[in-house]
Amino acid sequence: MKILAIIGSPRKKGNSYQATKEVENQMKKLGDVEFEYLFLQDADLKMCMGCFNCISDGENFCPLKDDRAKIEKKMVESNGIIFVSPCYCQNVSGLMKNFIDRMAYVFHRPRFFQQRGMILSTTAGSGLNETLDYLEKLHIWGFGKMIKLGVIHPPWPASEGLKKKNREKIKYASLKFFKNLKKGGLSKPNFTEYVHFRFMKFMSEMKEYMPADHEFYKEMDEYFYPTKINLLKKYFVSLMMKIVLFFMKDIGPQKV
Repeated sequence: MKILAIIGSPRKKGNSYQATKEVENQMKKLGDVEFEYLFLQDADLKMCMGCFNCISDGENFCPLKDDRAKIEKKMVESNGIIFVSPCYCQNVSGLMKNFIDRMAYVFHRPRFFQQRGMILSTTAGSGLNETLDYLEKLHIWGFGKMIKLGVIHPPWPASEGLKKKNREKIKYASLKFFKNLKKGGLSKPNFTEYVHFRFMKFMSEMKEYMPADHEFYKEMDEYFYPTKINLLKKYFVSLMMKIVLFFMKDIGPQKV
């Protein structure tokens, strides 16, 4: 199994990298896994301009020509992806945020359904939950349930108790991630993922404004891939859609 670790720390051998290496060591005890490290610090990934081209017209219309497409190709060719970021000021690093911004179109057109995801953050103290909560939003890219791992590295020598706690958390998260990878296959969409599909498919009908989304969703019926959706889930999502669209009526396209 091939694992791609995307490291969002500007310190290549810092705490985030060391924690990821410990995950690698634990997983290699469990089975045959191959790790590749992609350091965003070294990648040619220009700052997102917020032009919206990748969302409305398609990612190929992004005016920035760099490693973005190569990085996506690496992700597609992997079985599992670990998104790694230190906690900077209660959130992900600037490198990781720019990477997510450059992949904004995947929030609209998910594609990593065959991959499994893990999120890893390190902190000197606070902000761990906030950072992990933000990274967890990447489940919408198609990963489904993400394995979460938060590790604390204070700026002073860690106590033996904290070291033990970190080791246990790394071991547990590594085992869960390994099991997810072994299980493989397409997972049943949860409520949030189904809501996302229904909303994006509805929005794609505005093909004048969202041609790329329209092309992506036009042949889809029940979900992004063939699967059975519970009737009760369909009913509640339909009801929720009506409520959401009612409150969004003022920001939708206006008739002239």
